[in-house]
Amino acid sequence: MKSITDREILELIHEGIDLASIMAKDPRVTRKRLKEFFGKLGGLIGVEPGMDTNMDTKKSGKPTLRVSGHIQLDTDGASRGNPGKSGIGVVVLDGEKNILAEVSEYIGDATNNVAEYKALIRGVEKVLEFSPSRVDVFADSELMVRQLNGRYKVRAPSILPLYNEARKLLGMLSESKVQYVPREQNSLADALANRAIDMVGD
Repeated sequence: MKSITDREILELIHEGIDLASIMAKDPRVTRKRLKEFFGKLGGLIGVEPGMDTNMDTKKSGKPTLRVSGHIQLDTDGASRGNPGKSGIGVVVLDGEKNILAEVSEYIGDATNNVAEYKALIRGVEKVLEFSPSRVDVFADSELMVRQLNGRYKVRAPSILPLYNEARKLLGMLSESKVQYVPREQNSLADALANRAIDMVGD
């Protein structure tokens, strides 16, 4: 059996750590601090801190340590009935538009606005695993984007907790921007959200 390398051990350690959970437990733990920690750890065992560790789904299906870079996050929520059966779709891409991760999940009965927020929250949780330097978020819900950018107030009691959670998660990112795009420019996330509903059936 081939012996495991130091780099592979470091990647396994990182895969087993929920970075978002750690940051939520202690405000002193920031993305920058975690980056420094893994960089030092890598140096101690002879792994170059700046190593390229994008997600390799063929090997493990899980993201590995990513210490820098620009990420694009596309999110969409779908509801059939509003409220009705709902799903979320998330696509994480690197700066060269390579897909790093996809999420397609059924969330039960919900309104379209709830589904949109849950998709965003799930997407940011996924992005935090990569420790990016900047994140550009794209969604086709004009209402949600304007609420998150402070142009609209959140009045619906069902949305306010989701809004607060989304703002908290976005605040964990070093730099982020939430932008609106037409649905036709968000087709992959839309397809993933609808696929989740299709998997449940009637």
